[in-house]
Amino acid sequence: MKSNWIKYIFIVFIVGIVLFSIFKIRKDEEEKKQEMEYANSQQQKNTELTLGIARIRYH
Repeated sequence: MKSNWIKYIFIVFIVGIVLFSIFKIRKDEEEKKQEMEYANSQQQKNTELTLGIARIRYH
């Protein structure tokens, strides 16, 4: 009986580790995605600013 409890505790512990790792990986992927979106928006703003300055110079 005692060995069954140890097996159940071990299984719950392993499942907890797996769930935590899945949560952590998804959180990291979301952060990377947000960083990429921010970088793309910054690049687009810089491009628009550069194009705006170029238009003013040549008019």
